[in-house]
Amino acid sequence: MTNNILVTGPPRSGKTTVIQSVVETLTADGYDAGGIYCPERREAGERVGFNIIDVETGETRILAHVDRDDGPSVGKYRVNVDAVDAVCATAFPRAIEETDFVVIDEIAPMEVYSDECVTQVRRTLNADIPVLAAIHYGSTAGFIGDVKGRGDVDQFEVTTDTREDLPARLIELLRQQIQLQ
Repeated sequence: MTNNILVTGPPRSGKTTVIQSVVETLTADGYDAGGIYCPERREAGERVGFNIIDVETGETRILAHVDRDDGPSVGKYRVNVDAVDAVCATAFPRAIEETDFVVIDEIAPMEVYSDECVTQVRRTLNADIPVLAAIHYGSTAGFIGDVKGRGDVDQFEVTTDTREDLPARLIELLRQQIQLQ
């Protein structure tokens, strides 16, 4: 059994919702989660960017925003690489040492502009701890392609047919992996 579970699907397919459901259930059952998640940032009902949040501590920074003047561009957003570096440099090492499983939401173009994020994600995937990660759907090259091509990952696609049953399946897999620790 592999330790690394990847959840993929087109934008707005429900990857984050599936992961949040899994994390909520497992933490309610007493398991500790660490890592990062990157939810939308909305202002006046409009998506204007994304935050990056340390799952364990709640530390929140702006990952990308439409009003940023500097940083790499991904669509209409500019990435705050310094913020990604700072959160990833502490969230992943702490999660590996202190939690039962690691959440990475998401391994995607914005996050991989950070060399620190790439280093920490690679280190986490190589660690002996269960990982539940959302991964960009369309990418097959570079670091994202490398992660998808690893021999130690199980990949699950969120579709209208799988969205309802997938959380329960992932919860069971993660419980089994945590018990093997």
